[in-house]
Amino acid sequence: MRNKITVGIALDSGGAMGGAHIGVLEVLREHDIPIDIIIGSSAGAAVGAMYACGALDAFKELISDISFLDALSFYADPVFPVSGLFAGEKARKFLHSLLGDTLIEDLPITFVAVATDLLTGETVPLSRGSLVDAVMASISMPGIFKPAVVDGRLLADGGVSDPLPLDILAGLNPDVTIACNLHSKLPNKIPAKQKQAIVNAQEESSRDDEDLPSWFIDRAIRTLRSEWLSARMKSIREKLMNTGRAQVEAVRDNELFVALQEQLIQSRDRISSLIGRGFAEKDQTGMLNIFEVMLSATNIQQYQKNRLMLMHLRPDILIEPVVDGVRALEFNKGEHTIEQGRSKALQAVPEIKALLERKSNATEQRHERTGPVPSHAPGSGDGAS
Repeated sequence: MRNKITVGIALDSGGAMGGAHIGVLEVLREHDIPIDIIIGSSAGAAVGAMYACGALDAFKELISDISFLDALSFYADPVFPVSGLFAGEKARKFLHSLLGDTLIEDLPITFVAVATDLLTGETVPLSRGSLVDAVMASISMPGIFKPAVVDGRLLADGGVSDPLPLDILAGLNPDVTIACNLHSKLPNKIPAKQKQAIVNAQEESSRDDEDLPSWFIDRAIRTLRSEWLSARMKSIREKLMNTGRAQVEAVRDNELFVALQEQLIQSRDRISSLIGRGFAEKDQTGMLNIFEVMLSATNIQQYQKNRLMLMHLRPDILIEPVVDGVRALEFNKGEHTIEQGRSKALQAVPEIKALLERKSNATEQRHERTGPVPSHAPGSGDGAS
């Protein structure tokens, strides 16, 4: 009887490019290649979690036929931009609808979501507790989502510190290591004419930028300097001299409080309008919106980090889907990214099968000479349904 060969896979970060991971895991499942360990960073954590809890097919169905604005509705919940443009509650509800209240330690395979501690710079492997909390921390892109608080730590996207977490996978010592690298090349697939259009659009936009901070501050100053404000403050002071529910309600309903509330609501709506317009007009203007500027810079950094990681730790099998032409938030290109993942995984299947056979034969021979070999890592079997 053959001893179990453990297979581990590291899944790269990469926003919308992460759809390729669905195709890769799908092909491995179809060819009866069991995954015992998944280490995922950002998009890799999200897709890996779907596979581990059996929700991969449902997730694939959702993103295979989706428009840009439909995708936006899953995660866009703008807040006043203090620590992030989005609160993250919509993204959390979306994850919960697929992952439920699953605990990582209850999964049928070993799963680790990789995040980054913003206060120490450390890479943080999340291997216990709420699966939704772990994935949410791993996908919390700085500047876009507010940082997540998990176990008393301020966590952000795993791609900041460890986009292709082969080092964490190696620490779990699987017999066979696979890596799915989404950053095998720099994003250079934009045609020269389109690149020039983007540059021209950026140059043109600088001439009539909407100065949101000045707009808000000017309105606040005009309100604070007015004689109307002095009169209203005097009215509030008089009401506060007394106590009781009626006085509290009177303060709450005072014109000053109503006006300030209206200003904040208008500011929030204006931010939402600018964010929505940035997405909706992207194709017309050709200009990169604020998200794409941040994520394009991140993707370049991740390309360099992955290149160094692969120089330091080479997996047994390296799968590199061609998705460098997909922008970070183009989740409407799910079918394309999934197919790219499938294509490259299918090419790798014969090599994986041959490697598993060699490893199994070698293990059998060792077993015959020395007795049973202990398992290297916890978890077994295919986590997908």
